[in-house]
Amino acid sequence: MNDGIIELLHDDEARLRAGALFGNPGDSLSLRIPGREELVLVTPEGPDPAAFPFKATGLEAADLHATIYRHRKDAGGILVGQTPWSAALASVGAKIPALFDEQARHIGSAGAPIPKGDHERLLRALGRGANVAIYGDCRICIGTTPNRVVFNAELFEKCAKAFVIACADGGRIRELPSWVRRVAGTRLRRDQNRAASSYAAGRIPEGMDGYG
Repeated sequence: MNDGIIELLHDDEARLRAGALFGNPGDSLSLRIPGREELVLVTPEGPDPAAFPFKATGLEAADLHATIYRHRKDAGGILVGQTPWSAALASVGAKIPALFDEQARHIGSAGAPIPKGDHERLLRALGRGANVAIYGDCRICIGTTPNRVVFNAELFEKCAKAFVIACADGGRIRELPSWVRRVAGTRLRRDQNRAASSYAAGRIPEGMDGYG
């Protein structure tokens, strides 16, 4: 199982690097090992991927990922790191609204930026089902599957760019209608519940890698 998860982790890392979404100092990427209280994690400056338990290890990056996995049973992958647009969004200091259908469907409400080190507030925000949060000047992306964490990172980068540019231009920002957000949120929670059941049963959930 570890070998297969590590292969998926390398694939995610390569795809994120190709999109300039991973590779800066301080970035970290992990995947859950299905059926076990463990994760595999890689950092740009670190050695080969390593497995860590879902408990305190003394390694800051691994401990942050493990804390999120303990509180999000549906999380199959986590990306932590900074891009120019996520840093710009953090400097704006505002809650990013639901601008696109796929954003509401797969990311949910990102909420306002959270100061780095405020784990209680971070877990409270992620505990409401959001798959992204601004934490300090970094963004944290969660995916129900190895593919989904890459898709969500790409999607959030698009949303952050659109929102920051709109704020800078002073243009009117239109949020999706409440009924669209409500329907999308229901479907997102359904996927998350199914993912949690799949991981508890020792398998990666299927049918969650598209944009439908």
